[in-house]
Amino acid sequence: LLQVRNVDFVKYGRPAFIISWIVVAIGAVVVVSKGEKIYGIDFAGGDAITVAYKQKPDLGVVRSVADSLKLTDVTPTFASATNGEVLKIETPPGKSAALFKALQAKLPNAGLEKVGEESIGPAIGQEIKWNATKSLLASFVIILIYVAFRFEFGFGIGAVVASVHDIIMTIGIFVLFGHQFNAPMVAAILSIAGYSINDTIVVFDRIREELRLNPTM
Repeated sequence: LLQVRNVDFVKYGRPAFIISWIVVAIGAVVVVSKGEKIYGIDFAGGDAITVAYKQKPDLGVVRSVADSLKLTDVTPTFASATNGEVLKIETPPGKSAALFKALQAKLPNAGLEKVGEESIGPAIGQEIKWNATKSLLASFVIILIYVAFRFEFGFGIGAVVASVHDIIMTIGIFVLFGHQFNAPMVAAILSIAGYSINDTIVVFDRIREELRLNPTM
């Protein structure tokens, strides 16, 4: 597909560096400006309503109604109950009533009836968030020591900076597009951190190999 297969990627290193860190900076500003609003139900808590129905509603319709109300982090699921299957919907705090009324208007023939409502606390508390932060910082220190031992200290700093860059960029872009930070996002961040350090180690190993072949390179 490409006529020129030998691309000088190093040539574009500086502009790529500048652009990527501009994106990181924009994402960081958005995260700071939104403050607590970036947290979803897993971090901030919310409401959960149980809805009985005569005609089974489509979950896609429920999500579209939530989007029309500009509600984020709404989770609709079907669950078994004593009298059959019911629809459970988790919403941000204080938003369940508005969503239920909108669903009744959107699905007048579904026979929607609210049979339960409860307030749910955050699944991820302050202690867990602090422990996660400490674990992440500890992992960066271990990465720095490991890479410094296997390669050299400068490489270790580069590995940590690269991982921090990838994590902050991901969070920033995610929040920039209106999404909220929840438990699945934490899992995604951990996956990205793993792939990031793995990719960095592979690149460093290649650099070390090239330096052995050409020390003055």
